[in-house]
Amino acid sequence: MSRHYNRHVQSEELKILLSLEPDWTISINGKEFISASAADIEVDGARISVGRLRRKILSVEWLRPNTPRVRTISRVRSQPEVLTFYPGRHLPSGVDLRRRRRTFQSQMAKALSQVFGSRAPVKQILHSDKQHGIGGAYPRFIIGNRGAISVDPDEPSPVINGVMRAAILWSQRVRHRIAVVVPAQRSGTLVRRLHAMPALRERLDWLQWNGESIEPLEMSLNDMETYVLDYQEPHVGEEVARICSLAPDLLQAVPHIPERGISIRLRGLEIARVCEKGTVYPMGEALEPLIETLKNERSHGSRHPLARAYEERWLESSLIRQIQDVLPVRGDAIYPQVPSFVGENRSIIDLLAITNEGRLVVIEIKASADPDLPFQAFDYWLAVERHRKAGDFQNKGYFRESEIRDEPALLVVVAPLLAFHRTLDALVAELPQNLPWTQIGINQSWKREIKILRRKGTLG
Repeated sequence: MSRHYNRHVQSEELKILLSLEPDWTISINGKEFISASAADIEVDGARISVGRLRRKILSVEWLRPNTPRVRTISRVRSQPEVLTFYPGRHLPSGVDLRRRRRTFQSQMAKALSQVFGSRAPVKQILHSDKQHGIGGAYPRFIIGNRGAISVDPDEPSPVINGVMRAAILWSQRVRHRIAVVVPAQRSGTLVRRLHAMPALRERLDWLQWNGESIEPLEMSLNDMETYVLDYQEPHVGEEVARICSLAPDLLQAVPHIPERGISIRLRGLEIARVCEKGTVYPMGEALEPLIETLKNERSHGSRHPLARAYEERWLESSLIRQIQDVLPVRGDAIYPQVPSFVGENRSIIDLLAITNEGRLVVIEIKASADPDLPFQAFDYWLAVERHRKAGDFQNKGYFRESEIRDEPALLVVVAPLLAFHRTLDALVAELPQNLPWTQIGINQSWKREIKILRRKGTLG
């Protein structure tokens, strides 16, 4: 009796809610989505109808005050269905993303069946497998004795490039040969990696989706994705010295290459930018109180939001200050973000340095776990190598006091030891065997002082 009464109350509440909005978008088991007006939805006791769809209500759960999830059962199906009602014709961003990915997954399943010539049912997987480092952005398929993984062309660049990492990790989970389907018009970074990784190119089947069909991946290299700006040291020494004298132990002067100036930072946050045409103050010109605030709030042990914001920049600043305690490089020739990537916001900090013997050193910095770190670092190293071989760095004014050796740049990845993702070793194993790779794990309390806890690889 109590259960019947409770279900009746839930149904009445649901009936009232569904009458309040003129339009609804309904998710069916999170896979199929339909739109309906309030006039098309009817709740009658323990039954709900949406157009021709009629179901018995088993329970009602409220995700939010205006978002009910209704568990239902049909006379013709043995398994319950979950109907989630979202107000309006537009889904919340997260739900809309899942719908887009589901739609793309269905599209891929049909296209892959045609490519593989299989009439067997296609097993489709889209859930996020965090344990094995495979995100929900990558639809996976089992078709007979073949496996496939893909990525939607509408995903951001880091997600599209991350399909290589997901494919490697998934191939270790299944016993089938894996095909990787990438967007035809957005495959440049993946193709460059594959040219440098012939073993991976052979081990997996690389295909592309052109919007209508699947075909072999076009492996020709297109235009460069990176460029090197000219660097001329600005004549602003007096102004830089004046500002840095306000807190010489805290303030740090770093080249700001795009503006042809000097960026003055406190624990990674820019408080002034000095160029020959003048000085700008991004946080306000009253520097003394600003410095005092940042000194106290952006400090080790502080719980203030400023202590957690832009941690990569803070780690970069600390690393530059202690660079010769960590790496055998020149402390007076360290450049950020050289070369630059065209039209891409990268989530890691890149530094370019040089040893006393003249060998370039690429330094990648990450303050938190990022499963794509090995391949993002490799992308940057490939770019540096292209420009090194072309002579771009010395031709454009970098490392004027050194002769750059004709040897591959060293690649160094620096992060707190616990921030290295558990899949890192499996991914590094896929990189070229002759890549000069070094991994440096530092202490979690690096905001106070950097200490090296683990070093893997060689710097020679």
